[in-house]
Amino acid sequence: MSVMDGTGCPSLVVGLADDDASWSALRWATASAARAGGAVHVVRAIRDEVEGSVAGCSAGTDRALAETELAAVRRLAARAAEAVGAPAPPPVSLSRSPGRASDVLLAAARGGAALVVGRPARRGRTVATLLAGAPGPVTVVAPSVGAAGARHVVVGVDPTAGSTAASLPEIVATTVGHVLQRSRDGDRVTVVAGFHPVPVPGDWPHGYRPSPTIGEQVRAVQESTLAVVTPTVQRLRRDDACRGVAVEVLGWPQESPRAVLEAVRDLGADELVVPQVGVWSPSSLLRLARVAPCPVTALPGPVTLRTTIPGPRAAPARGDLAVPG
Repeated sequence: MSVMDGTGCPSLVVGLADDDASWSALRWATASAARAGGAVHVVRAIRDEVEGSVAGCSAGTDRALAETELAAVRRLAARAAEAVGAPAPPPVSLSRSPGRASDVLLAAARGGAALVVGRPARRGRTVATLLAGAPGPVTVVAPSVGAAGARHVVVGVDPTAGSTAASLPEIVATTVGHVLQRSRDGDRVTVVAGFHPVPVPGDWPHGYRPSPTIGEQVRAVQESTLAVVTPTVQRLRRDDACRGVAVEVLGWPQESPRAVLEAVRDLGADELVVPQVGVWSPSSLLRLARVAPCPVTALPGPVTLRTTIPGPRAAPARGDLAVPG
């Protein structure tokens, strides 16, 4: 079951350790929950199983320590809510459970609750296990990340990713829909479709049609991706959701891992969201999270096969595309 607070709101489950990255993850999670009206459940894995409890805590190693830690979490949640302009901090709870960190966190997120963890400083086996086995989204946060008001989220799309369980349009629509449902007025969402461009020969024999230019290939990928994204945006806006969220689609002429990394750097994004399909295996996501300048959220995806978004051979004038209101 998903962890719930007393109001019945779904929680973000945050893994807490004694490093800067996990406290940054907690700060980011409390700000996100304050914006969305959810709750935060903080989990600390401990080595020794002891009994005891405090208000909002279970299986504490020491009552006074647990009370002190929970008070610190609540103060941080209050500051994060103030930073994002939320009227009140989110409800927070804390548990200290015996076992390996990956096992404890997966148990807490059973049922699909979103997991938030700090960027690993070393090998990152715990984060890799979470990326491979978590039933819901997993967000990896760097030590320097803090709370922010209006957000700019980049959604990474691999145009070569398909699935036996879901087609590429379904994967893209689900990913974009997840981001938009978490967005608020003033936010921006940029869908980046990275692709490997076809080389353009300089000379062509008489009577042969030349390959499309790089700009034409970019435009073709943008249009194909926009055709998938637009119905999702329009459906949510009919339901009075994400009306104040700006959405645009960019074609990026590089392989998807490099494209999304350059996009978040060039655009100054506050979060990168990618589905675990195509090129995004747990190991590649961990490599991306180590170098990305913003939190990286991986959405669970089905086993993948290779398909493609069909694109026109030629395209109209170049330029970015925006989803109509």
